[in-house]
Amino acid sequence: MKILIVGGASQGKLEYVKKQCAPKQVMDGGLCPLEDAFLGDALNRFHLLIRRLMEQGLEPWEFIEHTLEARDSWIILCDEVGSGVVPIDAFERQWREQVGRICCLLAHRADRVERLCCGIPQRLK
Repeated sequence: MKILIVGGASQGKLEYVKKQCAPKQVMDGGLCPLEDAFLGDALNRFHLLIRRLMEQGLEPWEFIEHTLEARDSWIILCDEVGSGVVPIDAFERQWREQVGRICCLLAHRADRVERLCCGIPQRLK
């Protein structure tokens, strides 16, 4: 099953996934080697993986799409980063835009999409 979980920072996404899906291995998009990002059952902090790819001059969607094509199932957890004040810094704006657009593409491909707020899931798809 392909699952996308979104929500604000510290809203209980990881705890929810561990309880509901029991992944054996959760990778951290902010820390793991880029090539290992999708080796686990779940990928937490997806928004930071996108940032790291952009900082290295890579095209995030190409990297992600190529990697996910070979997988029958995935669980991706991503913070919502597009709300609030628009940053002055151009890179910050581009990063937020990429996260939003890529999450839209993933939501289209996902079997299930949920948004968590205060640890409470809301099924979107």
